[in-house]
Amino acid sequence: MPNEFDFIDWIRAQQKHNARVRIGIGDDLAALNWAKDELLLVGVDQVLDGVHFDSTVHLPRAIGQKAMNRNLSDCAAMACLPAAATVTFALPKGIGEDYAKELFLGIMEAGEKFDCTIVGGDTASWPGKLAITVSILGRSAGITPVGRAGAKPGDAIYVTGPLGGSILGRHMTFEPRVQLARELAANFQLHAMMDLSDGLGRDLRHICRASGVGATLRIQEIPVHPDAIQLAKNDPVVRAITDGEDYELLIVSPDDLPAPCVQIGSIESRAGLTLETKDADVTFDPSELGGWEHQL
Repeated sequence: MPNEFDFIDWIRAQQKHNARVRIGIGDDLAALNWAKDELLLVGVDQVLDGVHFDSTVHLPRAIGQKAMNRNLSDCAAMACLPAAATVTFALPKGIGEDYAKELFLGIMEAGEKFDCTIVGGDTASWPGKLAITVSILGRSAGITPVGRAGAKPGDAIYVTGPLGGSILGRHMTFEPRVQLARELAANFQLHAMMDLSDGLGRDLRHICRASGVGATLRIQEIPVHPDAIQLAKNDPVVRAITDGEDYELLIVSPDDLPAPCVQIGSIESRAGLTLETKDADVTFDPSELGGWEHQL
């Protein structure tokens, strides 16, 4: 691992001019110019070796891109624009300067696609595995942020793309749906929205709990990704419901949303989740079907 201050000097040299940044990398705090009529949105997310990526398989630049893209996807989930980010590295001892630089370049490049500049952070080395934490600042930019708590009985449930099987590679290469979320929020009523990271069943349950409602999913309408079919030829729809890290948007709206949105169900006044099949309606618990959940 290079000297920490040499690495920070190198990171500082990568910073490009951004009119929002008044004081950037190098001071104890960054300073950003901020419009008085905007909301500031703040989020933080981490990626861990062995949980969100495998450092023996995935290249460092791809790992860095995923670390940033997960946060950018959180911005999409609330229809806000990314503005700036800070990054913390917990680097394994002996990782090497080139590897550390590739991680940073992956993060920086992913942010640049959405005009999201890195304005600070921290680095450390330790005997454990690689861990990266990204804290992101978003701005409302004229659109009211969409949360999870506004779903109403009678609303339709949509997803923005096919689901399942992301472990075959899409969990590392997804494109955050920032622009699509902004366009939908500007032109339609969106009562609730989030990005699909823990699986359709679990994430829909989050919205239902926050909104005090239930939901019905129409199993034949759920778009199934070819990767899910490859992994589970007999019952790929289960993977579409339970696999995590699709990073498509899950949207609840009373309106008819355009493509690529696909309507897959409806919000109900009664509690609980129901699967509507050709033969019967089945109450289900996402925890029993699967999906990602961190164990403490």
